[in-house]
Amino acid sequence: MKASDIMTLGAATTTPDSSLADAIRCMGDHRISALPVVDADGNLRGIVSEGDFFRKDGQGFRLEELARSGVGSATRELEERRVAEIMTTALISVDGDAPIEEAIGLMERHGMKRLPVMAKGKLVGLISRADILRVLLGE
Repeated sequence: MKASDIMTLGAATTTPDSSLADAIRCMGDHRISALPVVDADGNLRGIVSEGDFFRKDGQGFRLEELARSGVGSATRELEERRVAEIMTTALISVDGDAPIEEAIGLMERHGMKRLPVMAKGKLVGLISRADILRVLLGE
């Protein structure tokens, strides 16, 4: 079985220039916890996850301070800040033709919850831990 056989096709994406508020809304609308970040040409530039909002205190973005400032102020800040400020750029991906065992190994070795699937240098989908578990059950 190949990585492309179990990936989620047409994954929702965002851009580096999108606001943090738009990224949060997109994740909520799609009931997902992360978004691949692509440029105008569709090249993968990073991933932004819910965890990124909680880990970036050294870069002038402190979620707890936003919470203290009140909803209106927090919303304004999230509208003004950009995905590029907090996205993870150290990317690990797998080719769609790679065996699923390779994808699982990458995820395990790097402690990843989701893995971008690429074809000819472009993002074609994502494999999540849930995708792998469903396959192992034969579903």
